[in-house]
Amino acid sequence: MKKILAFILLNSLLLANSVTFKGEEVTLNSKGLKVGDFAPTFVAVNKIFQEVSVGGKSDKIQIIGFVPSFDTGVCKLETLSFNSKVNKMKNVVVTMVSKDLPFSISRFCHDNKIKNVRTVSDYKDANKALRYGATISAPVFLEGFFGRVVYVIDTDGTVAYKEVVSEINNEPDYTKVIDAVNALNK
Repeated sequence: MKKILAFILLNSLLLANSVTFKGEEVTLNSKGLKVGDFAPTFVAVNKIFQEVSVGGKSDKIQIIGFVPSFDTGVCKLETLSFNSKVNKMKNVVVTMVSKDLPFSISRFCHDNKIKNVRTVSDYKDANKALRYGATISAPVFLEGFFGRVVYVIDTDGTVAYKEVVSEINNEPDYTKVIDAVNALNK
């Protein structure tokens, strides 16, 4: 039995990403998708409880950002930053995904005048979203929330860029995200 537990622990460590939250180690459910992988479609719910597809093939380049909660300072900054950065970009859709309930997302978007970012909730725990490797699996008090992970997906549904932010309290590297989008828009 000890060998089986050790094997499971070793595999989970090899297959998972570790990041930090306020300096404390946090484990994400997997390494997620790699650049060149197909980004599977998953269904999330928008602020008015409509189901929307995220990922997969699309007529626009997708920026998909996973965040712990829109009600935190860094998640708010990230969403506001993408909202302003994509304002003048063509052929791009930004989707920010959290576990917040749609009521909370609606209030957040209204209070912060979010117009250029699609904000959605994965509160129903879509299984395909797990393949993106953004779900926190440890420690227990954060389990099920998302870490801070950003993907850029081309129109064919292929991952063109990925960033797993090593400290959840930090923002992603917007310059690299925008550069990845611009490289696809040429």
